[in-house]
Amino acid sequence: MVVAHRGDWREAPENSVWAVKKAIEKGIDMAEIDLAMTKDSVLILMHDNTIDRTTTGKGKPSDFTLAEIKKLHLRDGLGVETQMQVPTLQEILDVSEGKILLNLDKGFDYIKQVYPLVKKRNMLDQILFKGHESYTEFNQKYGDIKNEIHYMPIIKLGNDEDLKKISEYIKNYKIYGFEFTIGSTEKDLINFKEIRDKKMKIWVNSLWPHHNAGNNDDLVLENPNVYDWYINKGVNIIQTDRPKELINYLKNKKLYY
Repeated sequence: MVVAHRGDWREAPENSVWAVKKAIEKGIDMAEIDLAMTKDSVLILMHDNTIDRTTTGKGKPSDFTLAEIKKLHLRDGLGVETQMQVPTLQEILDVSEGKILLNLDKGFDYIKQVYPLVKKRNMLDQILFKGHESYTEFNQKYGDIKNEIHYMPIIKLGNDEDLKKISEYIKNYKIYGFEFTIGSTEKDLINFKEIRDKKMKIWVNSLWPHHNAGNNDDLVLENPNVYDWYINKGVNIIQTDRPKELINYLKNKKLYY
């Protein structure tokens, strides 16, 4: 599976309606988006703690009402003002329904607010929630909805407390899979076969070197076979900043249709 980081942000401003539309155009499996909340409690898409980098405004999302946020424009990857607006989660659900899976990142605090929105639209099977909690913490927070949602714990390899979470989740809950942060080397890498054998997915980000033992997206511009590392290690979900290159690689290997 190919996941477009913050939508297909090389084609449109990150976390914009068009970033998701461009991901849909490419046939990408899933778009990762980031959530924040406005002053009047509306969920919008925003990665940073402030709106300074990605919009024409300054301040925290919670400093603005939705009406005030909508007066601003998004900036593109070069920081240039566009005519696009910050979208609400509802607007992204409108665009995505029946067309692409969504991973809600930076939204760990909003699962309970998102759940009724997507349930009402019968979109629970299109939404992947993630978080850092242990199984006990997850069960305390979301025990009442855990069997209706798709959830993926984020595990940092080399962290003993995180490693304990793997067996806890496998023993107690039918999870979608695990997201792993590998580190800048393979020193803490584990064998993913046992997890794959239990029909759980393995997610690794190809974004930056510390996620993937140095096998990151920018290297593929000169050597597409960098992605061999993921296939050889048993990874079957890759979140990327270069979806076009990853899809071309997977198609050439007859691993993507």
